[in-house]
Amino acid sequence: MSTINHSLLSIFLLLISFSGFSQTSSGSEQEKEFLELFDREVQNRAFALLSMGGIAEKTKKEEDKIFYNAWVEFEKFLQKKYKPYADKHGLSQEPRGTAKTQAFFGELASDILPKRKFYKSMLNQTGKYLEKLKKLPDYAAEEDLEFARFVVEQEETQIKAIEHRIEEENQEAADLLYAFMDKHK
Repeated sequence: MSTINHSLLSIFLLLISFSGFSQTSSGSEQEKEFLELFDREVQNRAFALLSMGGIAEKTKKEEDKIFYNAWVEFEKFLQKKYKPYADKHGLSQEPRGTAKTQAFFGELASDILPKRKFYKSMLNQTGKYLEKLKKLPDYAAEEDLEFARFVVEQEETQIKAIEHRIEEENQEAADLLYAFMDKHK
């Protein structure tokens, strides 16, 4: 009897050990997913600041400047909001090669494509990206959850601003971006 009890106890302890191991494993997998997605978002923000900053500098029409200047302010605001979390997770906010390349081609596209087509393309890409970004809160640790939700909300705000831009509602787009910043000071 004692041999059977000892065997059962050993099996029980092994099961507990393996279940604890798999929880650690999935927890670390969750953290890995969070870091990969958040790093992509940090670089996306670096790309957006570069490209929108470049476009804003070249813009001549006053009604267009309303939109671009607001977007640049929005990106600067996001850089500040992201910094503590980027630092916490060891992520650099400096644009890497991919972000710089995307910014170059983004500016080029804005120069050669009709504005409406450029922004429809931007809207399409941002919408696809948002679907991936919506997973960030699922991967976030409890202490990062509120921030992860903020990240998703800012991307949703961008989509609304782009929709206004497509309709040439530059002031409405700018107002939306400024309202988001005021809400999250």
